[in-house]
Amino acid sequence: MNIRTLFLTLLIGVSIPAAVSSAEMIDTHMHFQLAPTRDPEGSLRTALAIMDKHGIGRSLLMPPPIVSASARTYYDIDDMAFVVRQHPQRFALLGGSRLNIMIHETPAASVDAAKKASFRAQADAVVAAGAVGFGEIAIHHVSIPAMGSQHAYESVPADHPLLLQLADIAAELNMPVDLHFDLVPEDMPLPEVLRPNPLNPAKLEANAEPFKRFLAHNRQAKIIWSHVGFEPLLNRQPKRVAALLDAFPNLYMSFRLNRGGPNPAAAIDPEGKLKAQWQELILRYPERFMLGSDSFYDHNGISRGSSEEGLANLRMLVESLPEPVRSAVASGNAVRLYRLDR
Repeated sequence: MNIRTLFLTLLIGVSIPAAVSSAEMIDTHMHFQLAPTRDPEGSLRTALAIMDKHGIGRSLLMPPPIVSASARTYYDIDDMAFVVRQHPQRFALLGGSRLNIMIHETPAASVDAAKKASFRAQADAVVAAGAVGFGEIAIHHVSIPAMGSQHAYESVPADHPLLLQLADIAAELNMPVDLHFDLVPEDMPLPEVLRPNPLNPAKLEANAEPFKRFLAHNRQAKIIWSHVGFEPLLNRQPKRVAALLDAFPNLYMSFRLNRGGPNPAAAIDPEGKLKAQWQELILRYPERFMLGSDSFYDHNGISRGSSEEGLANLRMLVESLPEPVRSAVASGNAVRLYRLDR
C-alpha cells in the first residue's frame, strides 16, 4: 500500500481495493435490447466486442425496470443465465423484473403478509438464479421521448412497503439494490423536453423525503443509485449529492455520461471534460462511486441508452482521476460491493 492509498484509507475509514489494472473498467449497469428482434446471443456478441474495444473487463447485466411481464422487452435473470455460463469472468447478473412489477402493481395499502411472502419468494428465486444484486428497480422513472413510445413512466412512493422489504432482504443477504430514481426535490412542472411523450404527467410531485425514509429504513442495505452525472431532470447537482452521501453511508452511485452540458447536474462539460466540482466530489467520496453505462446492446450494436460516446466519456472520467481513486472507481468499488471474483 503506497502513501496515498494509506492516506485515503485512513481518511475514509475503508480500504479501497486496487483494480486488476488502472485501465480495466467494470460496467455495473448494462442491458440487452430484445425488441423488436429478440436475439440475446447476438446481444452478447455485440457486448463482448464493444467491451473489448473500450477496456471493459466485466459488465453487470440486468433487465431494465419493466412494468409488465407481457411486454416484448420483458426478461429476467433466468433468461440471461447462459451469459455467465459462457463467460463467467466477463459478466455477472442482477435480477428483478418480477420484483419491479410486483412493486408497481401493488397499492401500498394492500400489502399484507401473503403479499410479502410472495415478494420474498420472488426475491429468493432471483438469488437462486445466481444474482449478485437486485435490479434494475424503479421508484420514479420518467419517460424519455428519444427512447420511444414504449419507454414507461413509473412512479411509486419510495417508502412503499415492498421497497422497504427489499431493503431488508438486501441487507440480510448483503446484495446491493440497483435503483432508478429520478429525483424531484420539490413539486415542478414537467420539463419541456419531456412533454412530447404523453406518458409523463404534466406536473412532477416532490419525492425526496420518502426517498430519505427508504435509505434510512435499513442502513445495512447497500443502495446503488444509478445514472448520476447525466439524468433527465437535472436535479442531482453536486451539493445535493454530497448531502445525501453524508447523511446515508449505505448510498452509492454509478455514473452514466452520455453527454456533457452546462447544468451543474451534468458531470462533464460541453467539451467532454470532467467538471472540477465533480472531480472534487469523487475525491471526497472515493469509495462511493462506480461506472454504469446504461447501454442497451442488440445484435447490431448499442440501440439506446449510452452510446459508444458515453463509454468513451466513462473512460475519460476514469483517466481524469489520480490513483488509487482511479482504480477504485473503475473497478475496485464494484468488486467490493458486489463481491465479485477476480
